[in-house]
Amino acid sequence: MSTKDHMGGEPVNAPIFPKPPVVLLLFLAAGFALQHFFPLLAGEPDVASIVAGNAIMVAGFVIAVLAAREMFRARTAILPGEKAAALVQSGIFSLSRNPIYLTFIFFMVGLGLALGNLWLILLAPALLLYMQERVVKREEAYLAARFGPQFYDYRKRVRRWI
Repeated sequence: MSTKDHMGGEPVNAPIFPKPPVVLLLFLAAGFALQHFFPLLAGEPDVASIVAGNAIMVAGFVIAVLAAREMFRARTAILPGEKAAALVQSGIFSLSRNPIYLTFIFFMVGLGLALGNLWLILLAPALLLYMQERVVKREEAYLAARFGPQFYDYRKRVRRWI
């Protein structure tokens, strides 16, 4: 796989600020603050919610590990804003173009269920929208410039999320 973009130049991947893990932490903090000041649920979550929430978080963790493994195998950057050495299309990336960011949603929803914090669940779509508009679209423009037809073919075959 070429390390040059499809036109022979080196496209610049615009830095992403704040980094996506920081964005996740900010959304989590907002969910906890909202629950503290404006609680939506009273009492402790039931056992079914705790089990379901933990199962969702474990599923997200597994997806993140599978995605990281594929990126390490391809010897390409995991952190956004860094130069991509390869367009990863194998493994979990054959099912979703953004499995790592998808795990952010799994984590927020799972944690919300496990802790009985409805705000975390309600904020999950806002996090997804933020990631799509402020991170994913920028990354996709970079990948299109860097890998050209290879990325366009991948984009046709694999959905952005699931």
